[in-house]
Amino acid sequence: MKIKLYRSATVGINLRNFKILMDPWLTDGEYYGSWSHYPYFDLDKNLNEINSYDAIYVSHIHPDHCSEDTLKKINKDIPVYIHSYHSKFLKFKIERLGFKVIELSNNKRTQINKNAYINIIAADNCNPELCYKFSGCADFSAKGESSQQIDTLSIIDDGKNVLMNVNDCPYDLAKSTFIDIKKQYDKINVLLTGYGGAGPYPQCFENLNLNEKKTEAKKKEYIFLTQAIKYIDKIKPEYYLPFAGTYTLTGKLTNLQNLRGVPRIDDAYQYLENYYELNNLSNTIKPLKLNTGAEFDLDIKEYNKQYQNLDLDEYRFYIDTKLSKKILSYENDEYPKFDEIYELAKKAHEKFLNRILINNIKIKSDIFIKVNENSLMINKNYRLDVTKTDSINTLSKRYVRYETDPRLLKNLLLGPKFAHWNNAEIGSHLKFFRKPDIFERDIYGSMNYFHC
Repeated sequence: MKIKLYRSATVGINLRNFKILMDPWLTDGEYYGSWSHYPYFDLDKNLNEINSYDAIYVSHIHPDHCSEDTLKKINKDIPVYIHSYHSKFLKFKIERLGFKVIELSNNKRTQINKNAYINIIAADNCNPELCYKFSGCADFSAKGESSQQIDTLSIIDDGKNVLMNVNDCPYDLAKSTFIDIKKQYDKINVLLTGYGGAGPYPQCFENLNLNEKKTEAKKKEYIFLTQAIKYIDKIKPEYYLPFAGTYTLTGKLTNLQNLRGVPRIDDAYQYLENYYELNNLSNTIKPLKLNTGAEFDLDIKEYNKQYQNLDLDEYRFYIDTKLSKKILSYENDEYPKFDEIYELAKKAHEKFLNRILINNIKIKSDIFIKVNENSLMINKNYRLDVTKTDSINTLSKRYVRYETDPRLLKNLLLGPKFAHWNNAEIGSHLKFFRKPDIFERDIYGSMNYFHC
C-alpha cells in the first residue's frame, strides 16, 4: 500500500496497482472563492496522473471534499463510491457532473478489485438519536426515519494493510463505530485524522475583540488537536497522518487567516509528537510526515521525499502577492437593491417557517440580517419585519445579527443552486454579532432553510 498526500483531504491510495483517490479538491476558489491551496496545485498539468486512478471515494458533500470544479475536469469513466445516504443530494450532485455513482450500505466491507476493499461508515453509525445532537446543516426530513449522515468515515484495505480515514467526523459522533470496526479489523496500520476545524468561529464574530479572537482561536486549536489524539489513542494505529481542513483564505478575507483557530501542520505534528513521546508511545504510534505531493510506501516503510517544514516567509509572500488579490466569486455581480432582497426574503421566510413548524424548533433569540442601513428581522415568534440597523440594540435584548456582502446574500436567498448558508459560514463570508455571546444551534441549522 502506497499513500500520497495531494492537498488537504485529497489523498491517493495505491493498493497493489489499484488506485483510489479520496475526496478530490485540487482547484482554488471553493466556498465562493474563499478557500485556496498552498502550495498551488496545477490540476491541468497533473490531470493525466489524477485520471490514472481507478476509483474515487467521496466522504461528504462539503466542497473541500467534493469539489465540483475539480470533478468537472476528471475522467467521468472513473466510478465514485459514496455512502448510501437517506438524502440523495450528494449522489445527484456527482451524477450531474457525469459520473457513475456507486452507493454502499453502511458498514459493509466491499471488494471493488482483486486486492482492494472499501468500507464506508456513517459518522453516527446510522443512529438518528445520536446524529441529531451534532448536525446543524443536515437534512431535517430524515428525522424519525434514519440518520442525517452528513459525514462518513472509510476503511480501505488490500487484505494486508488497513487504512482508516475519519476526515471531518466529530469524535463524539463517530466513536459509536469503533466497536464494530475493532470486530472487523485486527489492526489499523494508518489513520488519517483531522487536526483543525474550519468554520466562522472566532474570526467572523464581531462581538469579540481582537485579543478575545486570538484567545478563542487558541482554544479551538487545542480542541481539535485533542480530538485528533482521542482518535489516535482509541484506534492505536501504526501511523497517523493529520490532514483535511488545510486551506488558506483568499481575497479580502486573507486578513482573517491567523484568527481561524486552525494550527499550521508543523505545529500539529509537533504537538502530537510531543504527546506520544511524553507518554512513551512514540515507538509504536508514529507520525506519517508527508508534504503535499509526497508518498509513503507502507510495505517497505519508506518515503519518496524527505519532509520539509513550511517556509513561513514564502507562505506569507504567496498570500500577500497572489491570494489577497483574488476576487471572490460574487464580487463581479451587480449590487441588488434592498427591495429585491426583501422580496426574496419574504419567499424564503415561507420555507423557513415550514421547517420550523415541521420540526417543532424553538428559537430563543431574534435574528437580524444586516443590509447596510436596513436589516431584515425574524423575531422569536418567527415574524419577518424590516428595521433600521442602528435600532437593533433597542429592539432586542437577545439576538444574532448576520452580515454579508449583499451580492452573496441575494444568492443565499435564491437557494442552494446559487449559494448555501452553511458553505458561506465555512467560507468565512458571514459576520456575526451575538448578544449575549451564547451558541444557539437551532438558529444556525434553521437558517439553512432561509431561501427560496
